[in-house]
Amino acid sequence: MENKYDKIKSFLMEEALKPESRLKMPTVQELMRKFGASQSPVCRAIRDLEKEGVVRCRRGSGMVSCGAAAKMEENHPEREFGAGNTVLFLRIDYFAESLWNMEHTLLSYARQLKLSIINYRMDQSADVIAIIRYVMNLHTLRGIVMESGPETKSDEVIEFLNTLPFPVVLLNSSNIYESAGANVTTLCADSEQAGRLCVEALHRAGHTRIGYIRNEPECDLTRLRQQGINAAAGECGVTVINFPSTVKAWESSAAAAEKITAARLGEIRAERLTALIYFSGIGALAGRRVLHQAGIRVPDEISVISEDGGSLLALVCPAATVVASDYLQPCRDALDIILGKQPAPGIRRYPYTLIERESIRHL
Repeated sequence: MENKYDKIKSFLMEEALKPESRLKMPTVQELMRKFGASQSPVCRAIRDLEKEGVVRCRRGSGMVSCGAAAKMEENHPEREFGAGNTVLFLRIDYFAESLWNMEHTLLSYARQLKLSIINYRMDQSADVIAIIRYVMNLHTLRGIVMESGPETKSDEVIEFLNTLPFPVVLLNSSNIYESAGANVTTLCADSEQAGRLCVEALHRAGHTRIGYIRNEPECDLTRLRQQGINAAAGECGVTVINFPSTVKAWESSAAAAEKITAARLGEIRAERLTALIYFSGIGALAGRRVLHQAGIRVPDEISVISEDGGSLLALVCPAATVVASDYLQPCRDALDIILGKQPAPGIRRYPYTLIERESIRHL
């Protein structure tokens, strides 16, 4: 049976994986109240986690996560945890809160697992094969975690990944690769379910004429989102007007949403739409600005729902209703799969949950 020290330590290790732990974690007094514990086991747990490099205590501002400290020097990452415990993390260099949060969680969990991370940020022109070969010449890798954006990886890249002698995890992947080998795992959100949840939430609120703005590049996940929207619309007897558009890979999803919304204002009015679905949260924010400038009030005249796009969506007025997918678990699963702590699933989809706020009006 776990004693209070073990419970407090386990709780703090979970808290350290959360992106907000970079700024603040529970105080000693808060932990004492939460666990009904004296100061001794709380301070002991904090002291031990600080020695393990999981947290650090800053004078005057409290305890924070040490996730960022898991970024190793590219040329000597084995110095801390030893050769053979190194993972290459190929991270998309794109302006998005969700990507920063996933980076923090993965790095923080790697530190808890005593894994060295080579944190390599890729731009649009990155040669994935050349990067991997270069790193493999310098280090003995345990595996690779690769964030996978909307641009489809070539057959050459997938074939190369299939030949690698260690696990490769495509994290937050926008595409499904049927030709991926047994060593390649794809972790992605259940985008079809997200589409269903959006339509069902609007239908329950009485909306029967909805517009869908895909402010992201076309990929497997956007196609699955469309399937979910169409299927739920058919089941609920809802009319969905799709606004087709061309969005390039690496294009700003906010700028795309702004452009599409502005171009479709006439149709939104002519079709008497009472709600809009945006693919991403940042796109919904940009779209709402266009609507506001056009004199269309949210949610009085049109309701808005989207995928979660970060902490700002809870702070805007009216606060945004979103469908949100868990980003903590995929990061943990990615490293657990590489370490063999769980079997490679091939493809794993993570469910969404509906977070109801104020941007949907009940008719």
